[in-house]
Amino acid sequence: MPIVQSVGITWNRRKLAEIDHKFVEGVFELGFDIAAQARRNAPYVTGALRNSIRVEEASGENAVLVRAGGVVSSGTYNGTRISRNVDYAYKREIGPNRNPATEHYMANAQRAIMSGNYIQKYFGGITK
Repeated sequence: MPIVQSVGITWNRRKLAEIDHKFVEGVFELGFDIAAQARRNAPYVTGALRNSIRVEEASGENAVLVRAGGVVSSGTYNGTRISRNVDYAYKREIGPNRNPATEHYMANAQRAIMSGNYIQKYFGGITK
């Protein structure tokens, strides 16, 4: 009869939960840095476009989204419903803009933040 040698590996569920938590934190940090860079890149007229750039967790998709535009504020003033809609975020992204340097403000922000060793910066400490 052959002798079988084996090595057992057990799951450390607490450590796995910590890794999952650190990964989620890293993804959000990455999203917040992309959003901050997109705000710096965005064309400025009234500030509404820059103020509309935000980081959201996509429910049901297991994703973090950096978004610009849409309804960015709403409320009631003297009984009248008021909302601020930034419906031109996409147009400003694709251009043409008065200042061509502000075109692709979201794509350029992602490219700038995710260049270099971004994996180490945002996810390097996951297993520590």
